[in-house]
Amino acid sequence: VDTELQKLSNKRETEQRTTLGGLVFEEALCGWLERAVQGSSDVASRTGNTTGLIKSNKVGDAVLELGPEHQAAGARIVLEAKEVAGYTLARAREEIDEARRNRGAGVGLFVFSRRTAPPNLRPLQRIGNDVFVVWDSEDATSDVQMEAALAVARALAFRAGASRHDTVDLEKLDRAIRVVEKQAEGLEEIRRSAETISSGSQKILDRVRILGDALGKAVVELAGCSAAVTRALADG
Repeated sequence: VDTELQKLSNKRETEQRTTLGGLVFEEALCGWLERAVQGSSDVASRTGNTTGLIKSNKVGDAVLELGPEHQAAGARIVLEAKEVAGYTLARAREEIDEARRNRGAGVGLFVFSRRTAPPNLRPLQRIGNDVFVVWDSEDATSDVQMEAALAVARALAFRAGASRHDTVDLEKLDRAIRVVEKQAEGLEEIRRSAETISSGSQKILDRVRILGDALGKAVVELAGCSAAVTRALADG
């Protein structure tokens, strides 16, 4: 088991150092998106291997087209996945802007891998018509962040279409988006605190195990010494 775990660890380290990790993360995101829209009229398309509107340009890993049940029916949201160390928010903004233009989308959703996301990056934030989220493809509890990010992206698509109508309360919509961002940040704080507690608990348990093993050995040695003394006394 230890050997297989080490192989898996080495494989992950290799993926993180190469483009392979990015491709795996992109595949995971596309799979999640396809599952997320099942049962709806939304259409999710994998576009990472095809060129877009810009010549010879493949930026934009997936596109979500909103179905007829949405107020923004036909609107397009482009998604870009990135698991690359050192990728900054500024660079992400440039890439998602390019992705929007390349895929003819009005809204962009940029997904950072939690493994390589910049430190102190907010877990979910909106900048203009783009949404930036941090996601762990191997942690199902992280999916709620993606669901929230997608909800914000849909709201932005609706907002863009509704800006022409006076009857739509855009300020209320913006407030709702800000609430989602704040709740996502609060959830991330709780997750980090829980991980800290879990890490501390594991260290204590490991220490208990080590001391328990040492105590067991000491008891055995003491019993052996006692038996030796008893035999020596019996022999006079």
